[in-house]
Amino acid sequence: MKAERGSKISVDYKLYIDDPSGELVEETDTENPYSFILGSGEQFEAFDKHIIGLQKGDSFSFAVQKEEAFGEINEEAVVDIPKKVFAHEGKIDESIFELYNVLPMKDEEGNEYSGAVIAIAEDTVTLDFNHPLAGENIWFDGVVLDVSK
Repeated sequence: MKAERGSKISVDYKLYIDDPSGELVEETDTENPYSFILGSGEQFEAFDKHIIGLQKGDSFSFAVQKEEAFGEINEEAVVDIPKKVFAHEGKIDESIFELYNVLPMKDEEGNEYSGAVIAIAEDTVTLDFNHPLAGENIWFDGVVLDVSK
């Protein structure tokens, strides 16, 4: 069966920055594959277009440019936040403010975001809400493990 929009797909893949000789940033395995519905928006469109038409056992290897993946780095997504925002019962746990620690946040509408700590000052912490792979071209190598309706 060929993969088409609406198909349930399971893949085993490796994700690299730039190309297969770049930094390996994520991988699955056959015991814990990545499964998704093709064309549902779970993956970016550029990924889907490379999977359409493949069958169980087919290998894939392709690049996705940053504009079609996680986008450019958005400087407006780097924000200084007062430490008092993190107070719980009037106390601030300073141990959460470690460089590169990822902190969960919610906006006024209840939307959840994750920001990586990139700077710490006396009264503020700077969080980067960009996706960790924003600004990066990426490369996928993998195999289709299953295609079903």
